[in-house]
Amino acid sequence: MRTAKLMTMGCKVNQYDTQSMRETLRRNGYTIIDNETSQQQTDLYLINTCTVTNTADQKARQVIRRAIRKHPNAKVLVTGCYAESDREAIEEIPGVTFVFGNREKADFQQYLDVLHTETSSEAQLEASPAAALHTSNPLLAIEPVQHDAIREHARFSKGVSDAGKRTRALIKVQDGCSAFCTYCIIPYVRGRMTSRPLNDIANEARRIADSGIKEIVITGVHLGAYGVDTGREKDIADILEYIHDIEGIERIRFSSIEPMYFPDSLGERMAALPKCMPHFHLPLQAGSDEVLRQMRRRYTTVEFAHLVENLRRVFGDDIGITTDIMVGFPGETDAHFEASCQFVEDIGFSQLHVFRYSPRKGTPAATYPDQVSPHVSAARSQAMIGLGERLNTAFRQRMLGKQKEVLIEASREGKNNRLAGFTDNYLRVLVDAPESAINQIQRVTLGALEGDCIAAA
Repeated sequence: MRTAKLMTMGCKVNQYDTQSMRETLRRNGYTIIDNETSQQQTDLYLINTCTVTNTADQKARQVIRRAIRKHPNAKVLVTGCYAESDREAIEEIPGVTFVFGNREKADFQQYLDVLHTETSSEAQLEASPAAALHTSNPLLAIEPVQHDAIREHARFSKGVSDAGKRTRALIKVQDGCSAFCTYCIIPYVRGRMTSRPLNDIANEARRIADSGIKEIVITGVHLGAYGVDTGREKDIADILEYIHDIEGIERIRFSSIEPMYFPDSLGERMAALPKCMPHFHLPLQAGSDEVLRQMRRRYTTVEFAHLVENLRRVFGDDIGITTDIMVGFPGETDAHFEASCQFVEDIGFSQLHVFRYSPRKGTPAATYPDQVSPHVSAARSQAMIGLGERLNTAFRQRMLGKQKEVLIEASREGKNNRLAGFTDNYLRVLVDAPESAINQIQRVTLGALEGDCIAAA
């Protein structure tokens, strides 16, 4: 019996890609070791990396080395954005078997075919659409087809059929980015904006519904840009309307949607679909118009505020609005940072994800003058995190006493070991319920704050 362990780093797009490769492994007879803390040795270790920051690169190298050290007999496969951006650095790590980028994830079966062929000839490997024989490591490695990520469209796997024991499932509908924000490496490692065919998306949603999953999370790099590459024959709202009619699916939400690509009619069309959840993750990045221009974000604070105002108008004040905020961008002054803090407070986000700017080689911002010193960036990060915690507490307190529907997950948390789940507006709630309640939607009264959660009354 073959075994495999999988490690996913980074965004929900990566999580989806890992789920797809997990299914391929199962079709090839692998038993997946889901417990990350398990000391059980494995035959294959797949690591799906992130490269959004220098810290993500460093963490990826640590994870790879730890996997090799703890599983010396395993074949270690590394993919993802860091594998795309700095393949050579990963290949230099002794013990790595294969390294392949994001576009080659669709060829994962062919990598396994090579892995399982004990006597592969060079000619056989050359015939593989994934590549050529490579011997820089003790074991065979495949050199991916070289491509210019700026010109090439992203590629899609066959999708997933079963999210396992989860109550929510991801569906990737779009990949790639052509925005080229000045700080971001993603367009260089994910390829051009590429929309997945609507029929493929609908078929995957039906398979997921048949497996018993009740909530679907629509994910992609630029969800609002769905259809741009196909002349807007269909847009992101069309996907929601297709999935909404699938029996068994009771909840639909977005992972994240960029404000500059948010279609004008999307809010109203979603509000007409009861299964669409009133929660939006809208990455702001900065609350200063000058900094937004330097980031090349293509919207102003006034436009962002108008978008939030419109969403609250159609969904009501209980809507959850979460965001990403970057601090320490080159040239960010104290006045810029104070403007960001004030704007964040004025919007009243329900949760913040705070990131410190990290120079990425090959991006314009890496060469900008006036780089912010690490100690100033760290202080701003702590201040913004504190503001986010205060806003999150205020939002959760405002929800106390209200009745909300919670999709119960197979996770026990908190001091009383209650089952946990999310409300429609993405608040984590602890519910005193039996195991039979897992994957069921229960209406509860929100009772009291308990850590980062709310305990049901």
